[in-house]
Amino acid sequence: MKHFTLLAFALAVGTVMAAPKADIAKGKEIATTICAACHAADGNSGIAMYPKLSAQHASYLFTQTKEIKEGKRTTGASAVMMPLVANLSEQDILNVSAYYAKQFPKEGEANPKEDFELGAKIFRGGLIDKKIPACMSCHGPNGAGMPGGGTDIVAYPRLGGQHKAYIVDQMKAYKSGQRKNSIMQDIASRMTDMEMNAVGNFIQGLH
Repeated sequence: MKHFTLLAFALAVGTVMAAPKADIAKGKEIATTICAACHAADGNSGIAMYPKLSAQHASYLFTQTKEIKEGKRTTGASAVMMPLVANLSEQDILNVSAYYAKQFPKEGEANPKEDFELGAKIFRGGLIDKKIPACMSCHGPNGAGMPGGGTDIVAYPRLGGQHKAYIVDQMKAYKSGQRKNSIMQDIASRMTDMEMNAVGNFIQGLH
């Protein structure tokens, strides 16, 4: 019995050690040939409807890409992306996610005339009277997010410098229930369009 237990442990350790590792070079090839048209080869998308991916957490990119491939995420431009990632293996997705996570993000710019102070208040302190928590409590003071710590922990994505239009679209998708995430759905359900626009504008200028 003891011998069997030790053997099982050894096999388990072997499985962990054999976990696939990302190949950054292959990830770059995928980014250049498949992803660049929308997200740019370095992840600094110049098109507001397509999110910036540079410096985004690899675990988050991997999870979201898989969900789009499997039809679990269908909001926004997911329908456009689905056929593009349909033939990617999990290793391919791991590779390109790791590549984009290593890219340097370009700074965005907030418009000081678009409720900048309200956006800052929501991001940094939330709206106490509406029970809306500060965005930075999960996404960090400069919007860098928090990486996932393992397969059972989902990353809080990087937001800093993200396109305002993309942020607002995602908030509205959470509010309508089109995009699923219990935390974000609850928060977005209590926010007005004005508040979403304000915090989206503030986030666009974070770095």
